[in-house]
Amino acid sequence: MIAHPDQGLLIVETKGGRISLDGEGRWYSGSQLMTRSPFEQAEDSKRHLVNKLMELPEWSSGKPRAGHAVAFPSVDLASLGSGRHQLGTGAPTELVLDGAALATDEAARDWVAGAFDYWVGDGAGAGRPLGQNAMLLLHRLLAPVAELRPLLRRELDEAEESVITLTRGQVRALATIRGLRRAAIVGPAGSGKTLVAAEMAQRFVAEGYETLLVCFNQPLARMLAEHAAGAVVSGRLTVSTFHELCRRLGHEAGVIGGEPALKDQDWFDRVLPGALDAAIPTVGGRYQAVIVDEGQDFHRSWLESLDLLLSAPGEDVLFVFHDPSQALYREDPLASEEVRSSLALTPLSMLDNCRNSATVHELAARFYTGEGPITALREDGRRPDVIVAAEGAQTLEALRRVLHRLVVEEQVAPWRIAVLSGHSHSESAVWRQGRFGNQVLWNGNYGPDGRSLGLSADQVVEQPSDTILFDTIRRFKGLEREMVVLV
Repeated sequence: MIAHPDQGLLIVETKGGRISLDGEGRWYSGSQLMTRSPFEQAEDSKRHLVNKLMELPEWSSGKPRAGHAVAFPSVDLASLGSGRHQLGTGAPTELVLDGAALATDEAARDWVAGAFDYWVGDGAGAGRPLGQNAMLLLHRLLAPVAELRPLLRRELDEAEESVITLTRGQVRALATIRGLRRAAIVGPAGSGKTLVAAEMAQRFVAEGYETLLVCFNQPLARMLAEHAAGAVVSGRLTVSTFHELCRRLGHEAGVIGGEPALKDQDWFDRVLPGALDAAIPTVGGRYQAVIVDEGQDFHRSWLESLDLLLSAPGEDVLFVFHDPSQALYREDPLASEEVRSSLALTPLSMLDNCRNSATVHELAARFYTGEGPITALREDGRRPDVIVAAEGAQTLEALRRVLHRLVVEEQVAPWRIAVLSGHSHSESAVWRQGRFGNQVLWNGNYGPDGRSLGLSADQVVEQPSDTILFDTIRRFKGLEREMVVLV
């Protein structure tokens, strides 16, 4: 979006790669078919933004001057040949920002001026100039200042309230998302995807949308439900893991029978997703917005099933937050342009790490395989301690010493600490030992033998404050604890 107090608004839809248009009016980016003309998308975004502005109580200027255009930065209009001034119906070349127009600052300024002139000459100039007050309102609409309380993080000091202020990257993501209905948002651990997903869900509820917030991981679902408790109580927000959603809707539709006492992988990979598909003719269409966190852990078919729960599949609100570097169970389906296109999801990125200190970020960033570079916004924090110990008894003794130092010498409350393992609970020597000096490990989802208790998120008892959480790397979510011991 380009805004000028006198010229008005110019909304520019950007498409990368080689752009082509066939004789049937179909647009392609590379070999991928676009769902709609980029000019139509730009016009819809313009209309949406103008309506949002005019809905503001402080807006009193009437309909603003506004035009739309497209940007194809990877192509050159000169390849069309001389005399060609249209790319199709409603697609004049004067409204195409190509690579040549981006070659210099002067060329870019000339193109912007020409695009504004096009719309003024076409009658759009009949709208009102924005003026400085409207520019301020526009900035407030698209770059709101907001605060989110940390997800299930306790205050380090009870005398001070700890809050997470949305970083510039999160504000940018929220501002961009406000003008979209469907997007795939990629970002590394610590970029705030979960907080933004929760905030977006609550905003849609506030606007009257029946909203589903769904994730893969049970502990995360529990955190999200507590974080958005007000919206959940209102009845307009459903928070669930994908498999719990399958189970609940399957029972509601009467398409799922008795559940086995011991559930194997086939139960989660085939039976429950199949129950959701069978239930859709009965329960589909109940939501106007679906927001997915941990999208990298979903099968493509699961995302397609969630889309069918919308009242208008393919059109209603669908946002999927994902990180290919955290794809623990299968390849991230959203890494495929074809999958994003089939679900009509616009790709967006959140590339600021607002959670970790620079030292922790430096240690972890080497394993990130998504887009980059990633910037760590926090500069504080200690360097991570790396303790070398032989497998077995030496590792268990090293863990005992670390926990003693944290709790006794540095006075860190036990519930602020998590011990994480790459082994499952049933295979972990750490979990089997359970007690390290005076420090006791806890996980309400598992018995002493490491077997799952089969509890839903609302059945797990609250962790005693004098215990230390033990969990697997796969299940743990970064916002759960401030201190992590990886063993």
